[in-house]
Amino acid sequence: MQMIDQIQKSEAIRLVETASQNTPIIIDFDETLFLRNSTAEYLDSLRPRTLGLLLLKFLYLIEPWNWLPGRFKNSKVQDWFLVIASTIFLPWTWFLWQKKARLLAKRHQNLELLATVSNINSPIIIATIGFNFIINPILNHMPIKYDRVVGCRFWQGFKDRTEGKLLMLKKVLSSEQLKSAMVITDSEDDLPLLQEVAQPCLVIWPSAEYIAPLQNVYLPFLYLEKVKRFGQNYLAKVIIWEDLPLLLLAFSWQANNTIWHGFSIVLFLISFWCIYEIGYYENDLVAEKYEEKPNLSSRYYQYKEIMKTWNPWVWSLIFAVLGDICLSKAEGVTIPFNYELISAQLESFNPLLLHLICWIVFLLATRFCFWSFNYLNKQTRTWLYLLLQSLRYYGFIAVTPTNLIGTSLLSSHILCHSMLYLVYRYGGGNAENWPKQVPRAMLRWFVFMFILSAIAIGARDLSLWLNLQTWAIMVWCVLQDRRQILKFISQIKSVVKDGSNQVT
Repeated sequence: MQMIDQIQKSEAIRLVETASQNTPIIIDFDETLFLRNSTAEYLDSLRPRTLGLLLLKFLYLIEPWNWLPGRFKNSKVQDWFLVIASTIFLPWTWFLWQKKARLLAKRHQNLELLATVSNINSPIIIATIGFNFIINPILNHMPIKYDRVVGCRFWQGFKDRTEGKLLMLKKVLSSEQLKSAMVITDSEDDLPLLQEVAQPCLVIWPSAEYIAPLQNVYLPFLYLEKVKRFGQNYLAKVIIWEDLPLLLLAFSWQANNTIWHGFSIVLFLISFWCIYEIGYYENDLVAEKYEEKPNLSSRYYQYKEIMKTWNPWVWSLIFAVLGDICLSKAEGVTIPFNYELISAQLESFNPLLLHLICWIVFLLATRFCFWSFNYLNKQTRTWLYLLLQSLRYYGFIAVTPTNLIGTSLLSSHILCHSMLYLVYRYGGGNAENWPKQVPRAMLRWFVFMFILSAIAIGARDLSLWLNLQTWAIMVWCVLQDRRQILKFISQIKSVVKDGSNQVT
């Protein structure tokens, strides 16, 4: 297959200027004539923006483009699904697009290319795998005379995108016209078309840019997943697989209505993380300002603006209210500490409101602690880490009580994290200094058994070990630690057989 070399924009302009009147000039639209991606800009116009982003996230999750049969089952039809679903479920988007298209045409038109094609008499064909109903409002506000637009239809767009630009053009141009044509495009996906024409122009315009739709809209865990823990699947592996079961076992197990209480813990956990991830952003911000060589993700600059708003607090309060309602259905609203001295003053308060105030105070305390952690030097913040971890797990006591078994589990988890962090900091504080070889989950299990046994011995009460909650935690620990436990068992050997302690 013949390769097409990329050329400079000045060379492309010269070729257009010297083209004969009989040479059809086929111009790509996205990131060529229009220096943005029209489909992405259309999706960015979805309102309300949060609802639009949730819709797109849902579509990315279920991937309906993979449900199509045969040749239609590929990523080429992904944009068609996104556009169709957005337009159907948010039908006012089309009307909003008319106004936005006019502004985009003025801001992002390719002035150099437009000025060149306006001075020639060659036939101009706009060819794109974008959608006609999206690009036409932009073209209407560009100073260009064109003979034809070849783009994707609304309902049949999945067929058009699967066929590709070459087959779409063959339906409207003769073989002779196509072979004598000039093509100006930035996309290597147009290679079949470039190989078909007399004058292929593969050119990247310096001002062209693809901007992902709705990237400046905040959602819970967005900064965590896209920046701070990008590629680590932290939400699933740590928050859902580790933190959530831990909190459910510590707090929801002994509730009157475990299901409703579990729902409340999930909602309060999301509320908490909306505020906690502000600390992650702030940690990067401090590094950017004060560190000589900050270790920042390349995505930090793309997403940092969304964390400067009040949106995390708004989301946090929404989930807190929902969590409070679920908690009231689970066990009624109670304050999980003794407040007899001020009970008379609190009697006039709405119980739900009082509960919510306690949670907000906890969030403010967490925020202050993380702020202090970020702005203290690394030697000092080492010891503040224990408090920060305690707030992360014990903080739910602000809205719901636990018991001795629950506190033993929480304490074991906090202590294990903190011990490893101490080793990491005093070992140098670099990524390679984190003690990855330590079986953290198994260490937590042993510490839990040690703490619970110490309480049982001190209280001369073995009933803690006869409690079903204890053994549910033990089973969960084994499931979490199974690989580490099996590895540990496989390493058990007599010193006679091991040989690693042999004196030489």
